[in-house]
Amino acid sequence: MKLINGEVKKFVSGVIRNKKFRISILIIVLAGFGGWLIYARYTQVMPQPTIYFLNDVVLPQQGQKVLVFSPHPDDETIGVGGYITQSVKNGAIVQIILVTNGNKHGLEEKRYDEFKKATSILGVPEENLIFLNYPDGKLQKENEDKLFEDFKSQIDEFNPNIIIYPNSQDQHPDHFTTAKVVEKILKERYQKIISYQYLIHHPCFPQPQKYDPSFFLLPPINMISFDKEWQRFMLPQEIEDQKNEAVLSYKSQLKTPFARRLLLAMIRQNELFSLDKTND
Repeated sequence: MKLINGEVKKFVSGVIRNKKFRISILIIVLAGFGGWLIYARYTQVMPQPTIYFLNDVVLPQQGQKVLVFSPHPDDETIGVGGYITQSVKNGAIVQIILVTNGNKHGLEEKRYDEFKKATSILGVPEENLIFLNYPDGKLQKENEDKLFEDFKSQIDEFNPNIIIYPNSQDQHPDHFTTAKVVEKILKERYQKIISYQYLIHHPCFPQPQKYDPSFFLLPPINMISFDKEWQRFMLPQEIEDQKNEAVLSYKSQLKTPFARRLLLAMIRQNELFSLDKTND
């Protein structure tokens, strides 16, 4: 046995010292790195297998409260509809704050009706919907102190265990303005509360931007940082089906090609959340 082991070690040592072998390994490594660079260059999003390296979000339990900030009618559903549904099934109380009136194209009444229908599919009763009625697309121009007080009063009254709001790097002005104000409140008053951000608008998200529920939602590479942790909520099939039904109830949005692509592309096997690690 010792003789066999010695021969094996001798063979392996000889292979490693072989110049052609070392060159072959180098070529394989460079090819793999080159493939990664090409992938990153054209998709600019983390590769699909990295979903298995993300931690799971914290789900609320019986009697806990979840507060969701939705800049427009549909953001709550496409961003965190699965999380909302699972929270309700767990016995949590979910309240949704609709920040703007969704009336950019004169569809306020229509979009409010769709919002009520979609959230009812997710399991949220109408009495748990809060309408702040700020003008759609103009939130950045609103008085920030007034936004702060309006948001804060809702948080104080509901006293949630978990707050979910848009990602601060979301490129829609209504979204990052909402995020900016919520983050200011959290830093001043609620530093220990569990808070998650969800992403909707980004040039590299979601990828690919088409309906394919076999894909995972993963963060853009340029949004990976040490102060943020990306986490996942893997959707059970029943939850995914409910979310799908809720998304399809936004018929006014599905008539617009850009909005349709975005809404349908957000129906995936998971939902994606970012957690601010500086508050840990």
